[in-house]
Amino acid sequence: MSDVDHEALALLEKPILGHLGFLGLDGYPRVVTVWFRHTDGELLVASRPGEYKCRSIRVNGRVALTVATADLPYLTITAIGDATVEALPEKERIEFVTRVARSYLGREQGDAYIERWSGGGHPGDGELIRLRPRRFTSWRS
Repeated sequence: MSDVDHEALALLEKPILGHLGFLGLDGYPRVVTVWFRHTDGELLVASRPGEYKCRSIRVNGRVALTVATADLPYLTITAIGDATVEALPEKERIEFVTRVARSYLGREQGDAYIERWSGGGHPGDGELIRLRPRRFTSWRS
C-alpha cells in the first residue's frame, strides 16, 4: 500500500456514498450505492437478510467498492478484494446502522433516520458484508 494516495485513502473515513460492485447471480456485474464503515482495515456494509447483493457475494466474494469526491479536483479510491457475508444479530445491526446513520447524517438527522427505519419494520437480524481489500487504486483529476 506504499504507493496508495494517502489523501484518497482518507476518503474511506468520510461519510461519502460508496459504490459496491459485485458479480450478480446471472453472471452480469452489478453496482449498488451503499453506506459503509472503514474499520480495522475492512469495509463493512449492513444489509437486510437475503438481499440480492448478499446472495451474490456468497457465491462469488470478489468485489470492489469505489468512493469519489463530488467536486473538482475529483479524487477517487477503489478497494478491490474478497468479501464475506455473515449474520448480523438485531442488537448489533441496530448499533451498526445507528453509527453509520449518525456518521452520514449527523446525530440529530441520524437519530431521526433510525426512528423512521425502526418504525418501518426494518430492525431484526440482518447481514454484514465484510470486504477485506487486497488492493487499492486511486486517481485524481
